[in-house]
Amino acid sequence: MSNRSIIEDSRILEFARRWLPYGGGNTGDLLVEFGMTPAGYIARLGEILDGPAGWHLDPQLRADLRSFVDTRIQAVRTTAQPNIRT
Repeated sequence: MSNRSIIEDSRILEFARRWLPYGGGNTGDLLVEFGMTPAGYIARLGEILDGPAGWHLDPQLRADLRSFVDTRIQAVRTTAQPNIRT
């Protein structure tokens, strides 16, 4: 992993930690800070949490961030489901 990737991962983790109590950053913040859509940010945060940078986090913070990511992924899957009525 390059220094650039490590720095970017650290920035994403710090952003996630800072904004977690407020439900995460908004679309504009994510675009300005990282050039990412919310879906891209959530996917990347999940990858970081599952890798070495995530393993070094405080266990409670890692669990809270993982819960945040999982909730967001589930919300996207739920809204992507077609509305089928019988």
